[in-house]
Amino acid sequence: MTTDTPRLTEYAAVHGCSCKVGQGELSSLLAEGGLDESGDGDELLFGVGEDASAMAVTEELALVTTIDYFTPIIDDPYDFGRVAACNATSDAFVKGGVDNVNALVVLGLPREIRDAAGEILRGLVDAIEGMNGVVSGGHTVLNPWPIAGAAVTATGAQDELLTTRAVSPGDRLYLTKPLGTQPAMGALRVRDGEFTETVRNAASRPVDAVGTEALAWMTTPNRGAAEAALDAGVTAGTDVTGFGLVGHARTLATNAGVGIELSHLPVIAGTEPLSELFGYGLADGESAETSGGLLLAVPERRATALEAAFEERAVFYRCIGRATDGSGVALDPTIEPVQR
Repeated sequence: MTTDTPRLTEYAAVHGCSCKVGQGELSSLLAEGGLDESGDGDELLFGVGEDASAMAVTEELALVTTIDYFTPIIDDPYDFGRVAACNATSDAFVKGGVDNVNALVVLGLPREIRDAAGEILRGLVDAIEGMNGVVSGGHTVLNPWPIAGAAVTATGAQDELLTTRAVSPGDRLYLTKPLGTQPAMGALRVRDGEFTETVRNAASRPVDAVGTEALAWMTTPNRGAAEAALDAGVTAGTDVTGFGLVGHARTLATNAGVGIELSHLPVIAGTEPLSELFGYGLADGESAETSGGLLLAVPERRATALEAAFEERAVFYRCIGRATDGSGVALDPTIEPVQR
């Protein structure tokens, strides 16, 4: 990014997946709108309440559909597009829609920075094509805050689709990316004034290095992790984004009627002290993630097969907890700094 390129993050008050409506408010909105979170029907296999919807198109095949977009988490337009593409496809991948990926771009920009549209689009297209998908169109508008993302469709076998409901006590929980994108990118946005020195002093690593690693994780597609999950017989899953790890774990616990115990938190090295400085709650599993990893539940007897499938595809993973007979989410973690 040149010095003349507009800083995209300066045009939004919240950044990345932290712009999502909160879980409690979202549930109220769905109720007010008369949307049934069960989302089941003869052809609709699941919908509201899941990361994506799935509809039967043949006796064996399902069409998985989702839409996701957000405000910039990084200033470089091309990288913004790449992150947005990886984030949008993740919702389809984690439900089992890993084939025939098609994306319709969603793009909105303030009039004064509309020249960034081409680079954002190029980032989206390059990322989707890198997942063996296609960008077939989209919609672009003028908007006070920049937004980018995509409506994504993909196909999957009906008997392999994953929801958030099939978690059983004793299941192991795996996470496929380390946490910490919010404090990493928050630190990068601090460039001027006395607070810059405060951030540098708080950081345990150079801020640029932490941000570079966060970007690398955010632009890593979750397709390989999803394919490993399907091969190994994972029974439930969701991806970790704006609600934070605990928020998304709570969705698993509520929808499946189980308790979740989280005992291990892998975090991008250097993000924990930054989170403490900004008050993002990383150590408490509350920090919003952008284009985060998959949170997967697997019966203990299949855990070894899942780890082997991850390793075969060079997918990062950590076992971070288990499901119990209880309810809600309990967090008493060991924090592991992860450095690429």
